[in-house]
Amino acid sequence: MKSPLRLAILTACLSFPLAVLAADKPKPKSPFAAADVNGDGKISAEEYTTASKGQLDATAARAKFAALDTNKDGSLSRGEFAAGQAKKAPRKKKDMPSN
Repeated sequence: MKSPLRLAILTACLSFPLAVLAADKPKPKSPFAAADVNGDGKISAEEYTTASKGQLDATAARAKFAALDTNKDGSLSRGEFAAGQAKKAPRKKKDMPSN
């Protein structure tokens, strides 16, 4: 009877540190939160250009920012940013027209 009890205690002792380590991992930021460097809830042209490095050159990033800024207030709201992300998402096969 002592052997199953020891096994249970050993398992619990080994599992606890793993559970603690898993809980300490920070959640990944959303693309909007990652681009909103100053945390003001909107993305400036400078923040967008910086976040787009590696995907777009500065000129293309500024042009895309201007197109996404539909209310022309000089910043992207979550809605404007999300609309740009939705346009960028690839279409699934079932959404494509058949020949």
